[in-house]
Amino acid sequence: MYDLKREKSLIQAAQAGDRVAFERLYDAFFPGLYGYVRSRMSTTVDAEDLVSDVALRMVQKLSDFHWRNPGSFRAWLFQIARRKLADYYRRNSTTNEALAETEAVSDFSPTPEVQTLQREERAGVLGLIKELSPRKQEVILLRYFGGLRNKEIAAVLDLDERTISAHLSRALNELQKGLDKDTETFLLTKEPSYD
Repeated sequence: MYDLKREKSLIQAAQAGDRVAFERLYDAFFPGLYGYVRSRMSTTVDAEDLVSDVALRMVQKLSDFHWRNPGSFRAWLFQIARRKLADYYRRNSTTNEALAETEAVSDFSPTPEVQTLQREERAGVLGLIKELSPRKQEVILLRYFGGLRNKEIAAVLDLDERTISAHLSRALNELQKGLDKDTETFLLTKEPSYD
């Protein structure tokens, strides 16, 4: 288990070539990093490739990283991910509009009906997020898909922590209004049941 209090010593050990320390860093940070990247990309394969690129960049640049405080390493990784995402979209000149995907279904996957509902819900939530301003989108994605704390988001975006809190609060209010509106629209358009 990763211990944020021991972050500095773990990073120093990884910088010195300790493979176990590197693996612990990877295990601790890459699930949240993948969640953030996946929320910005249309396919799992592309997200996995980009996260692999971030891991490679981390290995290449780990010796250049300077620990400042707990959370600074995660902020550094997410800055790398944001740059890799920007490069990806610049290179491919695509948008993040096609969020639905078709992927192979394993034996342990939910039924096709459940998968369809999950994709629709995910697309609906991401659609509401896309209606936010770009800054609020980024704050929401870093917070809820990447798992970063406000202090870390502030470091990633080079903003004050209070500004992040304000963006997050406003974004959540806007999302709640969007969800309320969608629910109201659904209820108004649903045909009555006469069972």
